[in-house]
Amino acid sequence: MRSIRRLLPLLVVVASAASARPSTSVLPVNQPLIGPQAALERLADGYRDLSPDSIAASLTADYRFHSLMDSLTGFTFGSGRDEELNVIRGLLHGVVHGADTLMAPADSVGMILDGIGEGVDPEHPDSTQHYRVLSVRRMEFGWRTTRGIRISTPSNLEVFHVVRGDVAQLPPGQPADSTRWYIRRWLENLTVLNAELRQRSGDCGDPPAPVPGPRSAAGTPALPTVLAVRALANPACAKLEVTCDLPGREPARVEVYDVSGRRVNQREVAVAAAGTVTIEAGHGANIYPGVYWVRVGQGVRPPATRMVVVAN
Repeated sequence: MRSIRRLLPLLVVVASAASARPSTSVLPVNQPLIGPQAALERLADGYRDLSPDSIAASLTADYRFHSLMDSLTGFTFGSGRDEELNVIRGLLHGVVHGADTLMAPADSVGMILDGIGEGVDPEHPDSTQHYRVLSVRRMEFGWRTTRGIRISTPSNLEVFHVVRGDVAQLPPGQPADSTRWYIRRWLENLTVLNAELRQRSGDCGDPPAPVPGPRSAAGTPALPTVLAVRALANPACAKLEVTCDLPGREPARVEVYDVSGRRVNQREVAVAAAGTVTIEAGHGANIYPGVYWVRVGQGVRPPATRMVVVAN
């Protein structure tokens, strides 16, 4: 699913391309899916039925959509549920500005999802019965507008984070059913993202904006009270340096997961005193350009996890 802002230029190009074709198929061999993958089937059905409400019913309240549309920084933070549902309504029902129709309504929409693999959710690696990552190796999203324009947007890697209904953060009216799974995150077209990241070298990115920390009564920095992890640059370099707020003196456990949920590195870091430290999370591992999740734990405190985009 492309944002309207990205799709509008495509309309002019694809309108004259007779070879472009929409997909009117659903999931592989049209077999009904169960478990986590059923969330993707409901998403595809919502698009096929031209129903924003059905699509909304497959998303959690804390849903995030990550696209390279704006920038690498924009990809890292993503956009929320309400913003994306507005885009979806425009895509399916058209966009009108004054007397101008910027996008005609969809006449038919389809989605192909092939090569679906399940993995561990890096934010919840200890709760695989409730959280999963679904990697889609081939996805084709296609539609035809009421003006006869046909558009097809293939992708070689899409990643979805899904959650079981009994632990999901849900909007009012969506059933907290343990047999139902919802989509809480969508990372779009990672093949294009990875290709761009491979072109970057040397200075991998700009330091993020400083995050003001708590201050003591005397005005000096206060010790952190909760775990936190942040990248030193966006995108980060392959050594994957992060800053970690550590409330205690216990050793810190640092793990790195790739986009499919595979753990690619883990370290235990000695801590001399509570405070904020810089840690090379990628030390000892081959970290290639792409999307990773860095997870830090200390003692019995709830761990902290952060998405980090890595360039050459």
